[in-house]
Amino acid sequence: MDNASSRSKNALSLVQLRALEAVVRTGSFSAAAKEIGVSQPSISNHVQGLESRFKTRLLAKSGYSVSATPALEGLLPRIRAVLALVGDLETELTHQKALASGELRIGYSTYQLAIPKISHFMSSHPDIAIEARALATRDILDLFENGEIDIGFITGREIPAELDGELLVKTRIVIAAPPDHPLATKGKVTWKDIGKLALLQRESSSGTRKIFEAAATVAGCRPRTVLALGSWGSIATLIRSGVGVGIAMEAEITERDGCVAIQIDDPSLVAHHYVVWQTDMAKVAAVEAFRDSLHDV
Repeated sequence: MDNASSRSKNALSLVQLRALEAVVRTGSFSAAAKEIGVSQPSISNHVQGLESRFKTRLLAKSGYSVSATPALEGLLPRIRAVLALVGDLETELTHQKALASGELRIGYSTYQLAIPKISHFMSSHPDIAIEARALATRDILDLFENGEIDIGFITGREIPAELDGELLVKTRIVIAAPPDHPLATKGKVTWKDIGKLALLQRESSSGTRKIFEAAATVAGCRPRTVLALGSWGSIATLIRSGVGVGIAMEAEITERDGCVAIQIDDPSLVAHHYVVWQTDMAKVAAVEAFRDSLHDV
């Protein structure tokens, strides 16, 4: 057998990559086989072929669960990007145009900022199926690590190193209170004032909460959080009910919430809200189209 034939026989294949990625994502060989529509031995052969060729253990077994080894973990984003790009090519060849169909998985932490962007994209690309989930920033980042999300709207001080993205809005973190609250007439409240308040906050994985509590620690304040909730809508409802005051980004407070924003006398309480994606996924057609659409509205 000549060298060319030998290289062709041993070439890394998309079938192998699909099998490997599916095993990691589903956590088992049988689930991967069911998803792809082949036998479990076929999946095992693809994985064993890769491990044998490169003399590297790619999967680790723990009981009935299978996960990526450190050697594979760093390669997964690029493997998933390759598979997504191949999917784009198949779609374009089948439908004779890009974005004729497909899907985009989006996670957002602040619906007031994300939904207008998502709605605009949907109106421009009606054939793209959108799966949008409301989550805290930390949970969105976890989904990126697991390859379960394509676009994220997150709050933080900067874009995480493993992601790419752009700034959507820069806004202060404020007290949200009813218009008749005693502090509503003050220009700013101090950390001493905050220490006396019953606070309603997002869950501990929220980017807004992390920034607020880090600043409180530096200021020597111990905020009294009486309730942690999963959405701004729930917080706004309880604020109107008199349960307490909320901690929020000023940009997410609207007139219909029935709340006013009260500034906190601390210049470090600034949140940056970003749209982010995996660097290796930037050229996938649906992700690229979404990135372009951000500048249309």
